[in-house]
Amino acid sequence: MSGPVGTPWWRRDREAPRREATAAREAAAAAMLELDTALADLPDAVAAAEEAGGSSGGRDRGRRAQHRISAPDSLARDWRDLSTHADTVIGHYLQALADHDAAADADPGRARTAATALGAAAAALREVHGQVLRFREQYGEALTAAARARAAAARTVSAARETTAAARAALDAAAAAGLADPGLDGALADADRLAAGAAAELAARRAAPALAAAEQARSTAEAAAERARALPERAAEVRRGAASVRTRREALGTRHERLTPVMSELRRRYPLSAWADVERAPQRASEALAEADQALSALQAALTAPVLDVPAAAALLARVRAAAGRVDDEVRSTTGRLERLDAVAADPGSLLTEVQRAVVDARRFLAGLPEDRARRFRRTFEDLARRLPPLEEAARGRRPDWGAVLREAQAIEDALDRLVRTARAD
Repeated sequence: MSGPVGTPWWRRDREAPRREATAAREAAAAAMLELDTALADLPDAVAAAEEAGGSSGGRDRGRRAQHRISAPDSLARDWRDLSTHADTVIGHYLQALADHDAAADADPGRARTAATALGAAAAALREVHGQVLRFREQYGEALTAAARARAAAARTVSAARETTAAARAALDAAAAAGLADPGLDGALADADRLAAGAAAELAARRAAPALAAAEQARSTAEAAAERARALPERAAEVRRGAASVRTRREALGTRHERLTPVMSELRRRYPLSAWADVERAPQRASEALAEADQALSALQAALTAPVLDVPAAAALLARVRAAAGRVDDEVRSTTGRLERLDAVAADPGSLLTEVQRAVVDARRFLAGLPEDRARRFRRTFEDLARRLPPLEEAARGRRPDWGAVLREAQAIEDALDRLVRTARAD
């Protein structure tokens, strides 16, 4: 007798175990593929969720804390249990494959053994697949957040590299125009180092530190790019400023020459006590003028160099301006002292009126305060008010010491001003 396709019945019985073994092997392979697909991204996702949500004292503080993800405490424990179980089941499946190769299926007994072992492996693999799906459902929020963090870190690492490249291009463009900022080389080196560190952290599946390092790299590179792009305008400002201070230097010489006759008048008409604090003004002005000339010469050399170090030139320009300002201050304080002394000597009543007005204003202010607040300041006010009559006597005496009169008047007015400001803020 033969079967419907002409195969003897005893031959069909011998092929049945082989077909079963083949079907079991294919089912197990399909279950393995399905499980492998479900597990594919889980190790990275769990590692990222653990790293992002873990706490280790000080690591949770500072910038990295901004990128923390809340991960349940049980996630790591459940994942260890699940992955250990999955590894065991997969190991059994691989062992079943190794023990029962396709050539051995020609033996019905061995084929049946293979079908049984591979069928059990397929069932175990499907069971683990279900556990993996439940794990994903249970911890889906933390895993999704970790995936988002990894994606954000990857984007920021890429942006940091692009920004660093743009900053370097801007610096190269400035160099081609004959402009330099030596500090930018160090800034770009820092950005490169931070970007490389961010990439390494990302490769190690540490999304939070990767994101923090990448953000720092991008920020450093952006600042460097902004400085590099600003170099042409800064250079133009320095050149305009240099032209301005050269003109100002000519005027400074004229102003400085005024000190000699002013000091002569002070010495001739007033005692040393009236102008002792400006006695060295001519010497200080001369020193400042010499410094301005030195810095101006260095600035001119920097501007004519083949490559303009813009920050260094800007610093020299600032130095010239500061020195010129000191010359102006010395001339102003000295001429102002002579003018003030002359004005007081010609009309001492005007100075006394100013001090009297300050006393009256302070008294009115205290009178408008609640009694308990006014009481705290009244003693100080009365002490200051008692200094007014001696000041009037000194100013109207036979040979007044105008320097002492001016200092005392200023001291009273300053003390009254402090008293009012303190009482107002109390």
